Amino acid sequence: MTDAIETIEYKGHIIKIHQDEGDFNPRENDNICEFHCSHRRYNLGDEGFNYQNREDCIEAVKERERNGDIVLPLYLYGHSGITISLSPFQCPWDSGQVGFVVIPRKTMLEEFGGKIFTKALKIKSLEIAQCEVIEYDSYLRGEVYGFVIDDNNEIGDSCWGFIGDIKYSIEQAKKEIDHAILTA
Repeated sequence: MTDAIETIEYKGHIIKIHQDEGDFNPRENDNICEFHCSHRRYNLGDEGFNYQNREDCIEAVKERERNGDIVLPLYLYGHSGITISLSPFQCPWDSGQVGFVVIPRKTMLEEFGGKIFTKALKIKSLEIAQCEVIEYDSYLRGEVYGFVIDDNNEIGDSCWGFIGDIKYSIEQAKKEIDHAILTA
């Protein structure tokens, strides 16, 4: 385990926040969107949708678009680490399009009901795509945390795999302490 990156005292208990260095990749979860990527140095996106060259990637998503799926460009900025976005980055040297986010029409209809891909459902699908990109971006940037409640084994709990803002793992640790105090 790495050294704590933040230590907080809360209601007489010590919370230690650590960087989670586990192998958890949010793209291996149950996701609505598909990330189709091609990059010469990085293995990005979803398994089965990693392409050796850009042309194969483009051809695959063109077919999906013809079938009624929503296809969005996915951009990467790589300089001392990597970050992704649905919007292009301003740096012309260290950034560019790395692939596509495909929102399958059929999956959206199955998940949210209906037979028609309505405007409201399309808006919802774009929101889901943005959330999935933000989550994967946080993972790629190493923003994955865990907490340990270190208080002479009084509570002695830990939890890992919080992706995104470090504040969320702190909130969860505090909730764990509050629950332990309430049920004591």
